[in-house]
Amino acid sequence: MAIEKNKDVIVVLVSASGLDEAQRIANAVLTARYVACVTIVPAVRSMYWWEGKIAQEEESMLIMKTTANQYEAIEKAIKELHSYKVPEILALSVKDGLPQYIEWVMREVST
Repeated sequence: MAIEKNKDVIVVLVSASGLDEAQRIANAVLTARYVACVTIVPAVRSMYWWEGKIAQEEESMLIMKTTANQYEAIEKAIKELHSYKVPEILALSVKDGLPQYIEWVMREVST
């Protein structure tokens, strides 16, 4: 299946302060049909540089499957709901995948 450039499937990674925040964000983007699926990894340990020091936190990770044309709406929704001053929001292009899954993602996300 050839994927149209403006509808390419992407994966958006978002770390959240915990499971409650992750579920609140997931519910919002799913309800708006910005994403077809959100996988929540309830407990991850993140280590990162922040304000000149190495910090570490217990967080939850959201893995969102969507299309590139929904990215701006997803980013806006996350920024409105997220507790962090600078939330991790990374969009990764999907180079390939099971055609039926790719088609399902594209079908379930509002365009």
